[in-house]
Amino acid sequence: MQRISRRSAASAILVIAACAAVLEACGSRRSASATTTTIRIAGTPHQDTTLYMWGIQRGFFQKHNIELDVRDTTFNDQIDLVAGNGCDLAMATVDEIAAKSKNLDLANRRVLYVMPAWLFEGQIFVSRPDLPSLSELKKHHPSEEAAKLFFRQIRGRKIAVPEGSSYDQAIRRLMKSAGIDPADYAFINSELEAGINGLSHSNVALAAAGIVERPEAERRGYTVALDSLDLNMIVIAGFISSAPFYKNHRTAVDEFLLTWFESVEDALAHPQDNYRVFSAYLSRRGGNPPTFDEYQRALRYTIFSRDPSDVYNTFLRPDSPSYWRKPWDGRLRQLRESGQGDQATPTTADFIADEVVARLMRHGQ
Repeated sequence: MQRISRRSAASAILVIAACAAVLEACGSRRSASATTTTIRIAGTPHQDTTLYMWGIQRGFFQKHNIELDVRDTTFNDQIDLVAGNGCDLAMATVDEIAAKSKNLDLANRRVLYVMPAWLFEGQIFVSRPDLPSLSELKKHHPSEEAAKLFFRQIRGRKIAVPEGSSYDQAIRRLMKSAGIDPADYAFINSELEAGINGLSHSNVALAAAGIVERPEAERRGYTVALDSLDLNMIVIAGFISSAPFYKNHRTAVDEFLLTWFESVEDALAHPQDNYRVFSAYLSRRGGNPPTFDEYQRALRYTIFSRDPSDVYNTFLRPDSPSYWRKPWDGRLRQLRESGQGDQATPTTADFIADEVVARLMRHGQ
């Protein structure tokens, strides 16, 4: 039998070790020597949308060769910013993409819904305290009659709400369910960040408010006129990307999403420190940060998915209460009912989360 020399054995061991290292690198997150990808990401002043900033502070994204370039904007401008190549990744609700998908595709400015990431349950409309809320009216009247009474008391006054937003859809849907024509009411297009300022004018009856605006509204003495249960809102927020960026940087998008989960998990485990990151960003933009207690209270209305499997079970399973098709189809139905059926997309091709999440769930296997 031929003997193997010590030198040959040592060489074989080195070859095996090298092969093992290559195989390990192929099955893991990107190696430290990989090229860094810069992603321009939208920055908006909300507790939920800023959690990736904690990951920037902690070096999570840099560790995976992602450099984030934050581009300040407002929540409702993010789709147009991505479509216009002002940034690469941003956040939006499922229903907003459903409403704009067809027109963006026709204009060759395709925006993809990459992954739903959290469920928001804090949507409200606020008013001055002298206006009885719908919840109060429901204590004394059947639901439909209470809704009619509620809207009757604001007839002739204005409703401040971001045009075309999930808030706009929800209040119009509530009106229609009570047999009320939204066309009989005056809506003024107002960003969430500024909407509650309109309540200082007597001709404005209601203003949409989110998780940042709600604490400020309460500080000013305003009250909840319509809550999420009144509005029957399923608001799913997540990440969008321009089609060209996703096509050319699919691996980087995957890395960002996987690191997003890491950032969320760690940020929520360090609430005080994460609050300071959020407050610093809000202050830099000229905003008035809420107190820590208000910040924590606002986050209670947000349910974050913690990993790809959680995303699948929460948003992609057809039997889930928060299945993504519900707000998508609801928005298309609203377009058709309002005479804008020509804007309703006939396809869900721009919602690619099933493909993305399936790939993320296989990652490292």
